Amino acid sequence: MLDNNLTKDNAGLLYTVTGDGKGKTTSALGTALRALGRGWNIAILQFIKNDMPTGERMFFTKYFPDVIFESYGLGRNFAVGDHQAAARKGWEHAVKLLKDFDGQLLVLDELNIALNKGLLDVDQVISDLQGRQKSLNVIVTGRYACDKLRAVSDLVSEIQAVKHPFEQGIAAREGLEY
Repeated sequence: MLDNNLTKDNAGLLYTVTGDGKGKTTSALGTALRALGRGWNIAILQFIKNDMPTGERMFFTKYFPDVIFESYGLGRNFAVGDHQAAARKGWEHAVKLLKDFDGQLLVLDELNIALNKGLLDVDQVISDLQGRQKSLNVIVTGRYACDKLRAVSDLVSEIQAVKHPFEQGIAAREGLEY
């Protein structure tokens, strides 16, 4: 619920974590763990990603079953399927949380990809983000953060790729990448 005592020091912030380097989701989930340590209620919605049993999904399901952790995607490879419908369903849930979530942090993982691929309307998403509960903190992740989102964000971090095992033919590893 809205807090009548909001100031610039306790109003919710909008963070964007973007770039071509590894660690955007990891950064957001690290912040989520910090928030949980402070007793915050959090929710994590993943766009693009499917419900594959990743380490983070298994962790939150096992140790923090009250955390909302949902995926609204058909997979990162953009195989057959209605990716736009999945993203829209996820955004509908996000809008409800932006308005009514009884929590302090909402992570919108890979939302930037959904926006970049044209699965959601950028202007509508930004309007919804700006219209959120004034006390709700939001973290948006994913490559290709658009200029409009960057402009309305309170923090923008860009993670740059310098070197990656994939370049050496080393596949993603369980526990490190998923």
